[in-house]
Amino acid sequence: MNFLKVTMDKKKVVVVGAGVTGLTVAYRLLKSGENFEVVVLESEKKTGGKLKTSQFAGFLLDEGADAFLARAPWAIDLFNEIGISEEFVSPRSRSASIWANGSLIPLPSPNVLGIPLDPDSVPPGLLSSDDAQKIRQGGKPDKALPEGTDVSIGSLVRDCVGNSVFELFVDPLLGGINAGVVDEMSCETMAPQLLEAARHKDGLVAALRETQQNSDPELPIFYTHPNGMGYIVEKLTEQVSESIRKDENVISINRIAEQWFVETSAGSEIADAVVLATSAQTATNLLAPISPTIATRLSDIEHASVSLVSFAFKNSDIDIPKDQSGFLVPRSAGMLMTACSFSGNKWTHLDDGTQTLMRVSAGRIDDQRHEMLSDEELVKRLMDDLAATLGIDSQPLESRVNRWPKALAQFKIGHLQRMKDTIDLLADEAPGVFISGSYYFGVGIPASVRSGNEVVVLVKEKFGIN
Repeated sequence: MNFLKVTMDKKKVVVVGAGVTGLTVAYRLLKSGENFEVVVLESEKKTGGKLKTSQFAGFLLDEGADAFLARAPWAIDLFNEIGISEEFVSPRSRSASIWANGSLIPLPSPNVLGIPLDPDSVPPGLLSSDDAQKIRQGGKPDKALPEGTDVSIGSLVRDCVGNSVFELFVDPLLGGINAGVVDEMSCETMAPQLLEAARHKDGLVAALRETQQNSDPELPIFYTHPNGMGYIVEKLTEQVSESIRKDENVISINRIAEQWFVETSAGSEIADAVVLATSAQTATNLLAPISPTIATRLSDIEHASVSLVSFAFKNSDIDIPKDQSGFLVPRSAGMLMTACSFSGNKWTHLDDGTQTLMRVSAGRIDDQRHEMLSDEELVKRLMDDLAATLGIDSQPLESRVNRWPKALAQFKIGHLQRMKDTIDLLADEAPGVFISGSYYFGVGIPASVRSGNEVVVLVKEKFGIN
């Protein structure tokens, strides 16, 4: 009798999407006891969303993200739970460069998100004398930044340490990671540590110096798995495999009394709750009939498309600095390339002593030239950029193009508050439907896991489950 009661009391949750966020939601719900029955609907034949690893030039090489931040807690906590954290490796090379004034210039060391903590670490002539002085004096902002205030990363950095620091280092770094315009990017979302540091009584740089002095410089900044990010997806998928239905597209969601009718390409499901762990675009389409207000809000989030081209060269054909993990290209250079990663330098498992692997990226929210090019043209244009920056004049042994259309959400000032308001409105307009994904807390695996964690809390609260 007790078993029957528990079974009858279970709440059925349909999770749409089996990327990292959706898998996190399913895992957390199923681990919470006998409270939930979970069905995960994935439109693709594989789980993992944008995390994909495949064979390239004899290696397992990632097609998208190849690492995640080690110091953000959400991902590492999850991977500790599923027992794979001890298998992670960190980059063997931690130095990178900027293409500036026709040459590769090492990023200043130490730095935080490109901001030099010591102006003398920057080669002479790059920083203006005023900006160097601002750094020496601690980087105090001209205006106070009250708690709860969000500003753009660009305005904060320019205010505290000057235009030359921003344009030389910060914009290429953060603009490249997010394929965005850093002068429009929410500091609260994308660089909260800078916003907090800028409120320090002695200034932004003074606060960052304190943090650096109290931290272990040998701690890893990034982690990956030697078998690629796809392996992490596989291990997470194994935890919830019995709940996943792949190659099943969700067509519509409709309310039936206190429940939700989920129509799919293979049938239908009746659920007590639905979690849309999808792209903002997919969520917009599914929400339009039941919550037009939320659909409009999500459709207002801009997304940048990016392309990633992998190259394999003979070691004897190229000469790259062995102590460097890669370099960034500022928008002022006018190149198609936004960044180049030396994969074999970064990761020991991608260096066989005979080949050099590189991953070259293109695309920003305000530069979509790459979308107009065929794969062959894209490879040629990026090879031209490699010739200009690294002097490479040999043809690669192999190349591979991965395109990621509308993949990177752009986080404008006030983004987190808008998302909170959006979720509150959704609870009123479509109670029992929840949204989560990479368009909430920022790019990267930890932010996606965090979004999954947060929506699980909301689902439990709805049903009064601790």
